[in-house]
Amino acid sequence: MISLKPYKGTRRSFLLLLIPLLLFCIYSAQLKWSDFFPQEYGMGLLKKFFAAALEPALDYQDPNMPESAPPFSHKIGEALWNTLQYAVCAISLSLPIGLLLGFLSSKSWWPPRSNSVVTRLTLAITLRIVRMVTTAGRSVHEILWALIFITALGTSPIAVIVALSIPYSCSLGKVFSEMLDEQPRNAKAYLHSLGGGSFASWLYGIFTISLTDLVSYTLYRFECAIRSAAILGFVGISTIGLHIETAFEDNYYNELWTLLYALLALILVVERSSHYIRKAMTNYPPVKSLPGDLSPSALRRVQPRRRLPKITAIFVIGLTSISWTTGEPLFSKLSWEQRASNLERFLSEEITPYPVQKSGDWLDALPWAKQLFLEQGVEASLQTLYIGTAAMILAFLLGLITLPWSSKSLNEEKPYGIYAGNNRALNLLHKLTSLFLRALFILCRSMPEFLLAFLLLQMLGPTAWPLILGLAIHNYGIIGRLGGELTDHSDLNHSKVQLAQGGNRLQGYLFSILPAYFNRMVLYFFYRWETCIRDATVLGLLGISSLGFLIDEARARDNYDEWFFFILLSACIVMVGDFASEIVRNRLRNYSPQS
Repeated sequence: MISLKPYKGTRRSFLLLLIPLLLFCIYSAQLKWSDFFPQEYGMGLLKKFFAAALEPALDYQDPNMPESAPPFSHKIGEALWNTLQYAVCAISLSLPIGLLLGFLSSKSWWPPRSNSVVTRLTLAITLRIVRMVTTAGRSVHEILWALIFITALGTSPIAVIVALSIPYSCSLGKVFSEMLDEQPRNAKAYLHSLGGGSFASWLYGIFTISLTDLVSYTLYRFECAIRSAAILGFVGISTIGLHIETAFEDNYYNELWTLLYALLALILVVERSSHYIRKAMTNYPPVKSLPGDLSPSALRRVQPRRRLPKITAIFVIGLTSISWTTGEPLFSKLSWEQRASNLERFLSEEITPYPVQKSGDWLDALPWAKQLFLEQGVEASLQTLYIGTAAMILAFLLGLITLPWSSKSLNEEKPYGIYAGNNRALNLLHKLTSLFLRALFILCRSMPEFLLAFLLLQMLGPTAWPLILGLAIHNYGIIGRLGGELTDHSDLNHSKVQLAQGGNRLQGYLFSILPAYFNRMVLYFFYRWETCIRDATVLGLLGISSLGFLIDEARARDNYDEWFFFILLSACIVMVGDFASEIVRNRLRNYSPQS
């Protein structure tokens, strides 16, 4: 008899709450199910768009393109390199900051409770401050960060890199701290009992054990950074997203698909590289027999040689160096005096509330902010919240349903090395289904949310459905990627026992793998939910009623005080959501069986 114990308590409540919450968001957003289906014009556009996917352009579609223009292949290569360059620079800057923030916002390194009250209080205050900083940094979308820095400092590559680095540093810090806190403390306590220092015990008992997950998530964030750099093209930055937007607006769908295939190929290379690096870190070769001489030099000689990590490290260092030193100068176009002048004007005039500019009294900003919030902010904030929540629930539920059929470990002829019968047709079906779903995951997460939402907007009309579906499709691919890392690299004895006793692949997933990694999936859910809220804000730039619409409207009117107010309001929504998610995750930890 299969036990439902792993899904009792808070876990069951969390799962049962998702569908009613989804329906509530759809109802509150005043969405009609009839608007879910494409209109006649939309169907024609859909057919034309996907027909072009079978015939990608090898040259410019514009018949008036001058002969002096660079070759189409050169244009694609330059756009891809710019996208990759921004992503590499941003991640190389974000990683050390994220590691520091993750360490400071984690309780895993804290000394035993026998320490003084002053020490514990200092640690608790530091923890709360750092978590507030990480929450605030990732609460604003990278596009909005880019607009802030470009407005304040002027257009330059360094403004774009910093705009990407701020939310990515904070996202890495948040997830790193969660991964460290989820690790069992047995190894740390054991090392500490043998006389190891607090930091050394944490380093070898917590951090080293978490290293594979940390590297895997960093590589995933690098994949996200490529997409984010591409999306910045939609606000005028010279990445592949700029060319995608231009091709779409000009109805050059064949050219657009060529650009999409190029972006997909780049992301696929990064994704496969991530897979092999993680595999190399988890599959250790057998250790040679111990020598008679147990000196450090002799022990190093018998250690298995692992070349991939060294080669990867050399490649990463080289790519990072090239990205920072080639191309357009980081601080080009404007002098330091001009940047200082722009920054002073931005801080002292442009984002200062209009009543304060007139009176000089910051108390006059309160009625102004209250009026903006009540008349425009409340409705737009709720609409943003409904869109982001509905999209994330759709993506999460669909991801949980399809993950067992996408897992390579589960859908092999011998899942986890356990014989699953001699039905070759069934085994082949499992394998083909896994390949199809994994390809679908890659395709979904490679499509920029902006492009998906814009295309769906043309098909479904000006409702919130295009935003919900665009975000759901994109995040479905991301949930598949993150969940696939867990299912493919899990080595749970419980699942092996279930399969050996006659259980099928689905039972092994539902009652062994998923319960063991349930908290991690919930962590990903809330992390992506925060991202959906940020993305829903930005997608409002397409003209759908949300905070992004108000931000774009205020910027178009050069009302930067209102523009900045709505950006802060969107950040507050994410910060409140982070506080709520922390409460849920803390309760779920009490129901987490150790793998």
